[in-house]
This record gives sequence, structure tokens and C-alpha cells, in this order.
Amino acid sequence: MDLYAMAEYLVNNYGYIGIFIISFTEAFIQPIPPDVFIIGASFFGLNPIISAIVATIGTTLGGLFGYFLGDKLGHPIFIKLFGEKYLHKGEEFFNKYGVYGVVIAGFSPLPYKVIAWLSGIFEMHKLLFTVGTIIGRLPRFLAVAYFGDVLGNINRLSDINIYLFYLINSHYNYIFDAIMPIISKTAYPLIAITSLIIFIKNRKFGMKLIFALFLAFMIAFSLKYLVNEPRPYLVLDNVHLLCNEGNEPSFPSGHTTLAFTLATSLLFYSKKLGILFLSWAIIVAYSRVYVGVHYPLDVLAGMIIGIFCGCLTRIDIYKLIDNI
Repeated sequence: MDLYAMAEYLVNNYGYIGIFIISFTEAFIQPIPPDVFIIGASFFGLNPIISAIVATIGTTLGGLFGYFLGDKLGHPIFIKLFGEKYLHKGEEFFNKYGVYGVVIAGFSPLPYKVIAWLSGIFEMHKLLFTVGTIIGRLPRFLAVAYFGDVLGNINRLSDINIYLFYLINSHYNYIFDAIMPIISKTAYPLIAITSLIIFIKNRKFGMKLIFALFLAFMIAFSLKYLVNEPRPYLVLDNVHLLCNEGNEPSFPSGHTTLAFTLATSLLFYSKKLGILFLSWAIIVAYSRVYVGVHYPLDVLAGMIIGIFCGCLTRIDIYKLIDNI
């Protein structure tokens, strides 16, 4: 089943009505999620916000219809349609989370239609069910609609990326020309030295820091060769090049990723130390564009990956291992 072709046909022929029908029916019976159609709607020119709102209205009304079916038909029909396993697992999930389960199912890949039926079977208050559905589904549909809008404007995004690169890289002076390459090259040595010192002073936190850095490294360098974006100095003219990274792919910035992983981790170790290193990480990110080896979106992606991996140091690894 070519979902992309179906999305294109649906949008081109039925527009917002097609999105409503898919969202309505998915909420209580049919298996195809509306997300791909919402992405397609934005990609083929419909307003992403209106698409998300229409999908939310459709899924809310469809969920209420599923609620009605669960309330009227009860356990036997539910078991025939979804299986007894879903009834028991759904019941446990529903009993544990209640209305929050509706929000979780609405936002996550969990089978929302099962929760809609169970809400009717167990007679959840209709208003709570409706509010939970809207709170869960609207942010999700807005996110996928925005993603589709970005895909539809990918060329514009590339133009913005190049424009921002030249904005930073072409405005240079002799002082920054001397300082920025040095700051850029401090990333790996400073990360290694700081990690070693932290490990010696606090072995438990040091282990979490090393794990976060290793994970960030694996994500960043996997993405490099998956995306395989050429360095700006290999494809653009008039690049003010102060460093050279050879032919290694550009996206995302490894220096920025690891610098932000370290800085974010240290925020949970010592706030003053974390702020100091966060300031350094921001300058490292800027320097990678200034010296001509990365685009702004490369360093932005590195920041996001680094912050995510750094936040993992808040998790108690030893407790997690014991629970596995």
C-alpha cells in the first residue's frame, strides 16, 4: 500500500474533507493513521494549522463514536475486533492512567481506537474523554503538519541555511580570525580533560557523563554518514576558510554536539560550572560556522543532540541496570 500516493490523491481530490474522513474513521476502526495524510496535506499546499485542526476535530468526533460503540456493544464485540489481549492490556493501562491515558494514547503511537472503546466500556465521563483527546491529538497533529510544511519548503530552508552561513562566515576580522580557530580546536581536548577530572572526583557522575558523550558521538557520527551533507567549503564559493576537515560530512557538527553534551551534563553537576561551559559551547558552535566548516543548521542539530544526551545524566544508570 503506497501511503504517499494515497495521501497525494486524498489531498488533491478531497482536501480538508479527506483529512477529516481519515481522522474520523481511524479513531474507532480503520488501521491507517492520519499522520501521513496530514504531512501530505502540508506538503501539497494546504495550510498546516487548518489541517491539524480539521484532523483533531475528526479524531475527536471519531473517538466519541468509538466511545459510544464501546458503551453500547461492550466487551464481546471489542474482543472480536481487537482481541482479548488488547482488552486486558488496555484495561490495565486505563485503570492506571485514567484520563491521562487518553492524552498519552492521543499523542503517542499507542492504539487510540482501543482507548476510545475502553473509555465507553468503563464509562469515563464524556467531557473528560473529549478534553483528553484534544490535549493529546492537537499537539501531535500540529507537529506532523509542521513537519510536512518543512518538507514542502525544503528548498527555502536550504536557502536560509546558506544565507545564514554567509552572514556569519563573510563578516570577519583579524582578531576573530586568530581566536576562532583556537576556540574551535579546544572542543575535543577540553572535553577529554574535563571528563577525566570529573570521573576522578565523582566516579558515579563521571560514568554517566562518559555514557552521555559516547551516545552523543554515536548519534552525531551516524547521522553524518547517513545524511552525507558536503562541507560548505566543498560546494560554495567565496568561503572564508580557516580550518579544513577534509571530505568528512558536515551534518551535524560533532564538536558542537559533544560540547553541548558536556555543558548540559555539568549543569546537573554544578550550576556555576555548567553555565561557564555552556557559554564556551555556544562560542564553539559559532566558531564552527565562522571558520567555514559547518552550516548553521549543522550546529543547531548538534546543540539539540547534545542537550538531549546531556539531560540523560539525570538518570540513575545503576538503578536502571538493576531493573533490567
